[in-house]
Amino acid sequence: MAADEKRPRWKRRGYAAALLLLVLLLAGFSFLRVGSWLVVSEEPAPSAAIVVLSGEVPFRAMEGADLYNQGWAPEVWLTLDRDARKDAAAAPLGVDLFIDADDNRRILEAMGVPPDAIHEIPGAVRNTADEVREISKRLSETGGERVILVSSKFHTRRVRTLWTRLTGNPAGAIVQPATRDPYDGSRWWRSSNSIGYVAKELMGLVNAWIGSRVEPW
Repeated sequence: MAADEKRPRWKRRGYAAALLLLVLLLAGFSFLRVGSWLVVSEEPAPSAAIVVLSGEVPFRAMEGADLYNQGWAPEVWLTLDRDARKDAAAAPLGVDLFIDADDNRRILEAMGVPPDAIHEIPGAVRNTADEVREISKRLSETGGERVILVSSKFHTRRVRTLWTRLTGNPAGAIVQPATRDPYDGSRWWRSSNSIGYVAKELMGLVNAWIGSRVEPW
């Protein structure tokens, strides 16, 4: 009788061990795949403008130039990543800080985008949420239907999430990754840079999902 009573207990332990192993395997698979999951690439379509988000010079601007030269939009818009506190700190030194838009403009022109097709979106931005708000405002002011948002591969899911949540108009944007960006989502854990990108993006996505309650420093 004692042996018979032990069998169900061992069976339960066996089931629990199998379930734990399954959970660990799924967690491991998710861990390995999360780097690729961050990358969103949507089919381009004719749009009012191609928007090069600030950051990761020169890759985003190069992708923006490619899309422009392929005829997807008549204009390229740039966001202005200005931080008033940094500008104020540098002002007593008589130094005007450069911003990504300056370099992005030069890259676009070097790749054949006419200067009069490049426009800066008014309004200083400090993060992606700020960029989305300013871009949406500009799109509404110009009466355009949609824009193509260009960002780094690892940043595209957060861009898509923020656009959908902040504008309520998912169809108003097409998200495109910078194809020259060296980030490899399939092997993200092998690079300290990629590990940092993934960690930052996951935290940024959580912040977006809870309503962007955590403000930038």
